[in-house]
Amino acid sequence: MGFETLYEGKAWPEAKERLGVMSVDTLNRIWLLVLEEDGYLIAIAKNGEDALLGRMCKRDDGKFCIEIVVRAPIENNMLGRYEFWHVDSTDKQRHAQRLNEVIRDHLA
Repeated sequence: MGFETLYEGKAWPEAKERLGVMSVDTLNRIWLLVLEEDGYLIAIAKNGEDALLGRMCKRDDGKFCIEIVVRAPIENNMLGRYEFWHVDSTDKQRHAQRLNEVIRDHLA
């Protein structure tokens, strides 16, 4: 299943093309879906080295995409140092905790 099927038939907020915005084409090439909920998706890299949580949206050119919220390397089946992208500072802890919970359960 490609990531684009998650977007079909729904209205999505618009995002400008910029650093930290990833198209579904790139998602399909590099990432595997772990979970989609409430307009966010969590994915793990196909090589097993990284995990991310992203906000689902549509670029201003019409392509479906995500805005990366938090990304982290996977080291010894645990998430390493979190990289925060498009997220309000008051929400960082909540998003990092959700990514950690889902990936921990996925790797177990």
